[in-house]
Amino acid sequence: MFAPFDINPQPTPGFITDFHGARTRCSLLWDDFNAVDGTTRPIPVPCDYHAETIEWIGTLRSVLEARGSFTAMEVGAGIGPWLVASGVAARLRGLAPIRLTGIEGDPGRFAMMRENLGDNGFNPDAQTLIQGAAGSVAGTARWPVVRDPRNVAGARPLRVEEGSIAPKDLDYWYDGNPSDTIEVKVFAFSELLEREARWDLVHMDVQGGEAELCRSALATLTARVSRLVIGTHSRVLDGEVMATLHGAGWVLEAEKPTRFIFNSVLTSLERMTQHDGTQVWRNQKL
Repeated sequence: MFAPFDINPQPTPGFITDFHGARTRCSLLWDDFNAVDGTTRPIPVPCDYHAETIEWIGTLRSVLEARGSFTAMEVGAGIGPWLVASGVAARLRGLAPIRLTGIEGDPGRFAMMRENLGDNGFNPDAQTLIQGAAGSVAGTARWPVVRDPRNVAGARPLRVEEGSIAPKDLDYWYDGNPSDTIEVKVFAFSELLEREARWDLVHMDVQGGEAELCRSALATLTARVSRLVIGTHSRVLDGEVMATLHGAGWVLEAEKPTRFIFNSVLTSLERMTQHDGTQVWRNQKL
């Protein structure tokens, strides 16, 4: 049975426990993390096992500024680390109700997200967890079959051109050798946002589609979302997201650009990325 965390979390065998009590089952993480099974992690400066400080600061600010209740959406959620991190922090603050929405296209990682929320005291059936992708419009898309969801992350909907996978996606995901695909449902981002009158946090990491999503739902974002934490995947994407949100009056609180090494052999700037970027945006209109 779940027991509430206190401000001095204790290590639990089989889990990595964060500084504020959120915990992640090691069986949901890469094989490398078996070495830190049963440990409690310090405050994540300059980083922890899955993110840099900037991402934590943006997420926790949304909790500190929430008004009574707390609402968060994680788009491209994977196992839902930011739903858990923000939800546990909101619970420590005594915020209620806590409403969490996670969107993840890969069926294996979607199942892991449900388990992760349950491990942290959030009944997955009482939250809004959607197996699917977010897009500019609703529809369907092809999704790569991920055979080892524990050790492989970063899938995204695949563009299809003239009956086959688009060359850009061959280069990004498959190194030119596509595996099987499945069909996933695509939900319009603007319609997902309309499920709540106000979002304290929207965390977005969709492997290159962040600028497109922001442009497609810009009016709804500005009307309903207090803070955005966005993962970026190329220098071009850094600028596109920045231009879109700055133009709509958002305030860039913190930013670390995508780090990359130029390689003329590669046809995609995304493939040159060595470390994703992060942008934290505050909506000064809410």
